[in-house]
Amino acid sequence: MNTITEIESAIERLPPSQVDELAGWLNALRTRRLALSSVDAWLRQAEGAAHSGTTTSSVMNLTRGEE
Repeated sequence: MNTITEIESAIERLPPSQVDELAGWLNALRTRRLALSSVDAWLRQAEGAAHSGTTTSSVMNLTRGEE
């Protein structure tokens, strides 16, 4: 199967139980693709959290436990 037309045709021939299984798989795939990576989620949460005058060095010290 190389084209969307061939895939659609194959789906049309599936029994209802397999269509349901495929639909579940597609929904899970969509959810995985839309989910933010853990780094992206952390960056969104951390955005704007630093106080004015915070330096990269102080942040690195904090992440190393060297506060």
